[in-house]
Amino acid sequence: MNNFVLAAADPTTMLSHMALYGLAAIVEDGGLEGVRLSWSGGMSTRPVLSAPQATPDVIGELVRAHAQRLAAPDAWPARHVSDSESRGLMSPRLGVITTRDGWRSFQARRHEVLDQLTTARALLDLRLIAALGEPSYWRFNRQEQRLQDDGASRLEMQPRNQGSEFVGNRLRPLAAAVAARTPSAISDGLQGRNLRDEIGKDSPTSRTSTGFASPGPVDNAVAWCALWGISQFPIAYRTQGFADTSGHLGKGTAGHFYVPVWQGAWRTARLRSVVASGPLRRFAEHGLRPDRSGLTDEAAREWLRSRGVSAVVRFQVKRFGSDSAPERRAMIGELLKTGIR
Repeated sequence: MNNFVLAAADPTTMLSHMALYGLAAIVEDGGLEGVRLSWSGGMSTRPVLSAPQATPDVIGELVRAHAQRLAAPDAWPARHVSDSESRGLMSPRLGVITTRDGWRSFQARRHEVLDQLTTARALLDLRLIAALGEPSYWRFNRQEQRLQDDGASRLEMQPRNQGSEFVGNRLRPLAAAVAARTPSAISDGLQGRNLRDEIGKDSPTSRTSTGFASPGPVDNAVAWCALWGISQFPIAYRTQGFADTSGHLGKGTAGHFYVPVWQGAWRTARLRSVVASGPLRRFAEHGLRPDRSGLTDEAAREWLRSRGVSAVVRFQVKRFGSDSAPERRAMIGELLKTGIR
């Protein structure tokens, strides 16, 4: 068994968790067998991906092949809302579509992409698209204005200023940047040996992390994997209110994110089941709900302990910038220990 350590990944940053999840999903989808996720021991714990063939060269080539496939001109991230509109068709948050014919055309184009991916058995692509959500055609406010953002994952935090959206302004550029690298450059970036923020131009104010970390340069291979980590957090649509996002607490666009840290090695399927579980959510709520009087749900704690969860990291989500196009960001995480030994 080989261990591939994301050595520069700090567990108090949401980006680190998302990068591990996305990397595991990408290489597993690429055919790497026996993939396991874990956290190293000691004072400076770090996320680890393990597999019999998890060498830096293999990992780098699998991530590059994945990015190259998604950067292709006929891949779904390249699809536009319409022939005259270059915004990403599969983005979960877009500007207002005002006409019935516009919605019909938009939905028909989305369904075409989904049908193609289903035929190709592109499970990870479908999982990401499903986890991102879609513009909500079913939600309206009291003025009968459509609340399109209510169908989107809370983890999708690309600011909406000047028409920006997730696929066109983040996913496409990152795919191209990672696809242009060598496998060794990709694995070096993931392991923290080198940091290149091509799309952010290595700027100290770079937003490449897309809300998963504070502004600053982020290696593009790390950011690519982190955005694909969203695929591991399913959502549930609601007729009243925002879509319910796994790993998110609170109403609307603020609140908190939460993720587990565990002992032992997990498959990606175990990760998805725990992330979407009620006990993890209830434990993460500790101290946030006045009606609970600050008491921890002991049944939830025991459920997590039995699965090796040693702690839950909770990240407050704050809003910055304008009210019309706010920038959301996960702050430094707070560790909630389960008491496992």
